[in-house]
Amino acid sequence: MGLKEFAVILMCALAANANIIIDDTGSTVAATVSSTDSSSTEATVSEKINLSLASSDIASTSAKNIEDELYNEVVSRDFDKAVYRTAILYGAGHDSIISNVVHRLINDGQSQIFDYAYKLTASRGTFIVRALFPIEIRMHEDLLFVKIISYKYDFALKYSRGVDFAGDKTAYGDSDTSTRFKVTWKFVPYWIGDRVYFKIRPIDIAYFLKLGNTRDRDGDHGAYGSTNHDTDRHLWYVKPVRHNGKLLFYIINKEYDELLKLGKSKDWDGDRVAYGHSEKDFNPDKFAWYIKLI
Repeated sequence: MGLKEFAVILMCALAANANIIIDDTGSTVAATVSSTDSSSTEATVSEKINLSLASSDIASTSAKNIEDELYNEVVSRDFDKAVYRTAILYGAGHDSIISNVVHRLINDGQSQIFDYAYKLTASRGTFIVRALFPIEIRMHEDLLFVKIISYKYDFALKYSRGVDFAGDKTAYGDSDTSTRFKVTWKFVPYWIGDRVYFKIRPIDIAYFLKLGNTRDRDGDHGAYGSTNHDTDRHLWYVKPVRHNGKLLFYIINKEYDELLKLGKSKDWDGDRVAYGHSEKDFNPDKFAWYIKLI
């Protein structure tokens, strides 16, 4: 038995028997993830999938059919089956089927790609995620830090230096994307319900990105950073989009279901204020972002 097959069998055993209790602090390490769920996010998977997917049977089954089944499990959020199927496919050397599913999820703009990667990691499948998923999809991992850069303007997200009357920092886009600390962020994962959300904060200060309570005259919510982070306004999910051959992302607020964007006009510093857009408009030329790892 090779090392790869042994690792997969070990992963499956752990996934099938684990009662993973995950805290709500946002702390993550290599193969673990954080969650606001108080109960285990992993169910017994060995009872829920037909073991005819073992390597001796895959050859006699249409690879496209298996690919479609895995894709549909992910899209329908049946992650127990998807994780177990992925482990068996990987152990049998059918990496290409998994890679095809990953590419389809991205090309189809399915936000479930992030949930899939998160669940694989939570089931001790970090080695699969690192081998077959783009690094931008692995934002739930503890040691990945990123710049969030507007596709339209090529401005990097940052906070104001000072705070407003409520003690919040205003979120802006900065034309200088080369700096480090003020435009470097961490996505902190939280599993809530059936999907992963993120709290987004810079690496140097504990101010969590949120949308404000009120709308402006355009119907938009302003974007701010606050030290408290206990509302749905502080939670975001991410949706991939392929555009002009580039991998981009929409960043969407849980409370208002609004896409993060930068304003059209610049202030006296040459910065652009960040907002949640008043309408859910999936136009990558206006609202997509690069996520560039540091």
